[in-house]
Amino acid sequence: MIQEITEIDLKQVAEIHKKFLPSIIAYYSVEFIEKFYKNHLLAKKGTRIFLGKFEEGKLLGFVFGTHELDLLFDDFLKNNKGFFIKETMVALVKHPVYFIHLLGKIFHQKIENQCQSQLVYIVVDQNFNGKGIGKILLEAFEKEAKKTVDYYELEVEKNNPAFGFYKKSNFITVSEINGILEKKYLLGKNLK
Repeated sequence: MIQEITEIDLKQVAEIHKKFLPSIIAYYSVEFIEKFYKNHLLAKKGTRIFLGKFEEGKLLGFVFGTHELDLLFDDFLKNNKGFFIKETMVALVKHPVYFIHLLGKIFHQKIENQCQSQLVYIVVDQNFNGKGIGKILLEAFEKEAKKTVDYYELEVEKNNPAFGFYKKSNFITVSEINGILEKKYLLGKNLK
């Protein structure tokens, strides 16, 4: 069953994110990731889409998106500055390669006119891979997004196996993003 993520689900969300989603916040603790998502649950209604695929109370995967991309980390950092600094220091000690990722974010090329509506994260517990859960989550996200936008974007690394999935799902390449560690694509999709 697809349903909105609630505060009760955040521990499972954070664990799945940490274990199965290579992203910049995956270098942080489960507590940090949980707090990041909780911040978004408390955001203004209609600015976030946060859905999960559940089976008998177990979260099998989730999708998270925003209609305010520029504010994705701003509110969280503003409300959790000390916690963020402490957790960043721990992440740097445990994962020195994170420093390169941070530099990449600092010097990240800003894409002009980037769409504010973006699918930020979609992940499926790898124990349930190949069951069509990613497709179900994407369709649920798009159904919800259509209520407020006609178009959205997402970023995907060149070597991510999901790149082919997105292309088959009618995404178009908007631009290439050449980062310090990896090449990414900005993909877009019309919902009309």
